[in-house]
Amino acid sequence: MVFLDLLVIVFLYRFSLAGRKPETQFMKRPTMNTLFKTTFLFILTGSFLISPIKALPGAQEQSNKKFDTTHFTFKKHGKLISTPDGMPAPGPYYTTLATMKDVKGFPFDYALYFSTDHDRGKGGIWLYVCNGTPTDPANWKSYDQALADGDFDYLEKKPKANPIFVDKVQGRQTETPNVNIIDRTVFMTYHNSGAGHRQSTMLAKSPDGVNFERINGKKDSVILDYDPKKEVGDGHTGYFRWRPNPFPALDYKYVGYSLHGGGDDFYGAMWASNDAVNWKKIQIFNSLEGHAIDGNRIVRRRTIDPNTITGLGNGEFVAICSCGHRSSGGRKRNLELYEIYLAEDGKSLTRECRKLMTNGPPGTYDEEELDGVTTVRIGDKWHMIYVGTSGKGRVNTIMSATGKLDLSAPKSKKLEPAEQQRDFRRAGEGR
Repeated sequence: MVFLDLLVIVFLYRFSLAGRKPETQFMKRPTMNTLFKTTFLFILTGSFLISPIKALPGAQEQSNKKFDTTHFTFKKHGKLISTPDGMPAPGPYYTTLATMKDVKGFPFDYALYFSTDHDRGKGGIWLYVCNGTPTDPANWKSYDQALADGDFDYLEKKPKANPIFVDKVQGRQTETPNVNIIDRTVFMTYHNSGAGHRQSTMLAKSPDGVNFERINGKKDSVILDYDPKKEVGDGHTGYFRWRPNPFPALDYKYVGYSLHGGGDDFYGAMWASNDAVNWKKIQIFNSLEGHAIDGNRIVRRRTIDPNTITGLGNGEFVAICSCGHRSSGGRKRNLELYEIYLAEDGKSLTRECRKLMTNGPPGTYDEEELDGVTTVRIGDKWHMIYVGTSGKGRVNTIMSATGKLDLSAPKSKKLEPAEQQRDFRRAGEGR
């Protein structure tokens, strides 16, 4: 840099001599006036020519853009499935996509389970099925249509129509399903209002993906519960999403995230298990606006799509999560998709979150909310199904997107060690 600066001085000095007769340029020494002019020109122009090149507007914008690049990139494809006839408003909610190749006899590649959205009645779990690419609307049909087509004739016992499952034994409002296949058996978690201490997560199993039975029959089938008199929150442990454990620092087979108290004053929780039936609470999270995310948004771990949790090396993982402002119940929510960074313990946030998919423009199905993300990877292509919300929270629509994952993309800004666990609820912090 010093060498380049000297070259500029020489150039400007020579420039200051321009216009003189040839003989005077070589025979006369520069006057003080000439040196002053040279120095002045250097000070005036040097900042533009050499030293601050990397700070020029174009270069700075380019530098910033690379940090806005996300690992996941997706393109929206609009509505995937129309709202089922007879489903209570606002429509489908909390989608979960399952690959069914390991379920004996199941005649489709994929199953999509979803529920009602804060139904004031009994709620229920709906089933749609697909052969082929799961983001192609032409490949989907309802369980009712599949039944009429004879696709499930091989089952002697089966539900007569959608919804295929409603828990009428313990509480009501069967909603927020999440599905995993374990040893060729479909494990489906869901929550019921009035179960447990308030609104707890429960478990049902199915050998065929259609006929579900509560884990303990007529007996208590709650798997996530706590006493709100002893811990924070009102007892709501719904919205549970879980998967086989990908985190090396967690010595369990399965891991998941749920609510830990509903309403506007909500909390989150992380759970772990070795059999997907008996779960241990690992951590409670405070809902902090602006923690590792822009504006007044909150990182809601319960909305992480477990299928997207992917290792980046060096003990870090990236995942897709629906994040928004503080809201609850059937009130309007504003949610968009972010990619978040998790440590190898599955609970610490290691870096700033980056926005991945935004709300659509006014008049589109997802102008207010993108939630219930569920994905599957086929080759190098990722297929996403999610629920878009519009009409001031009165209309839900199942939508799709396709994308890719670039593990080599630049990571976002790393959080200081104290920031990585700032939303952890500490022992003795109070209710």
